Amino acid sequence: MSSAQYPTYEDPRDEGRLADLVSAGMWSTAGLVGAAMFALPGSTHEHLLEGLAVAGAAVLWGAISLVLYLTRATMSLRSRALVTATTAPLVAAAIWASGGANSFLGPLLLFTSLFIAYFFPPRMAWPLVALFAAVYATPLLYDPIAIETAYPARALAFAVAIAGESFVMQLLKRRLLRAEARQRVMAERDPLTALYNRRSFDAALERAVRRPDGVALVLFDFDAFKAINDEYGHPVGDAVLRAVSSACSDVVREGDTLARLGGDEFAVIAPGARSSGVARIVASLEEAIAGADFPSGIPTVRASFAWAVGPADGQSGQALLDRADQRLLYRKRLNKQAI
Repeated sequence: MSSAQYPTYEDPRDEGRLADLVSAGMWSTAGLVGAAMFALPGSTHEHLLEGLAVAGAAVLWGAISLVLYLTRATMSLRSRALVTATTAPLVAAAIWASGGANSFLGPLLLFTSLFIAYFFPPRMAWPLVALFAAVYATPLLYDPIAIETAYPARALAFAVAIAGESFVMQLLKRRLLRAEARQRVMAERDPLTALYNRRSFDAALERAVRRPDGVALVLFDFDAFKAINDEYGHPVGDAVLRAVSSACSDVVREGDTLARLGGDEFAVIAPGARSSGVARIVASLEEAIAGADFPSGIPTVRASFAWAVGPADGQSGQALLDRADQRLLYRKRLNKQAI
């Protein structure tokens, strides 16, 4: 089938608003809890002001993320990855301010690694995971007690831990996306022909009628299709429908919607098409049906066509469908009289 039958979705991992909401909670929690940790017994106060400033910056970014969520002004997936990478210096500064090799903030980095593993595809997630594993190891560059406190082993253990956690999260997310894809197909596709079903057709038509450049709706079904089912059986009739669906899907334009409405009735929604373009669409469909790969012994299948063009024939999807359906009934009566 042509690519027109399978619309290209944005990366399903790009759960923009959910990512903004989680980011708001993650950074606000990290900032507030991190600041509170300075008050606990045994916490270092050597860089207290710097640590509180970093905590404030984390809370501020959490507030910005919340605003993005509430206003729906979310970032693209690529932009979100870049912003996440730019927070690495902030995290490194937080580790330094809270004691370096003795920092109490290390476990909070699990927030970031889980966020990365869930919301980014592997091509973006793994470089970011590696970046934050390196951030955790930064005390090795400046803290003279890092070796004495076995920080190299702790840094390696942290890197292995977040790599394993990220690997498991990526596997679970992949299973989730596959399940969602299957559910989408079941909800949007006709199981016999794999074309769009009536539910998808109705939604696509309502979207199309709102376009300023108009829309053409073409309906067609087959003359005497019941005779094929009666004479050859329903399995052969189903094979005819699949053959027609495959042939027609190869000739519809990119961006058009080819749907099976039920039985042997099909429809094409052609956004932006005018009356002059409908003739070309119908001619292409007729040629495709004539050349379809039908089961052996099946005679030529003829189809009746009718159409409506918006907004001239109607300004709503239902109005266009009613007008096209009336014309199709009239055309079928003429075809019967001609036989």
